[in-house]
Amino acid sequence: MKDQVAVIGVGCTKFGDLFDTSYEELICEAAFEAYADAGIDPKEIDAAYLGTYLPGPSGGKAAVSLGDALRFYDRPITRVENYCATGTDAFRNGCMA
Repeated sequence: MKDQVAVIGVGCTKFGDLFDTSYEELICEAAFEAYADAGIDPKEIDAAYLGTYLPGPSGGKAAVSLGDALRFYDRPITRVENYCATGTDAFRNGCMA
């Protein structure tokens, strides 16, 4: 993968007790920050990978929660779950794609 994959933008939600913030709002906060950092339009995203492990009752059990939040209705979304390596594995799957 060397010289074939690049991280061109990043985004992150605020840290802390965010009990009044929905799962979808957290997704959008990080995603739109990453779009801005990369200087791209969301329409330029071809696919998405959602890493989620034991999500709470407010959502996140399927990739549709990411698709709905970001309006990715016409793009493939893959949900990844791999215990403590979930985030890393979702990133790895995106790189491998």
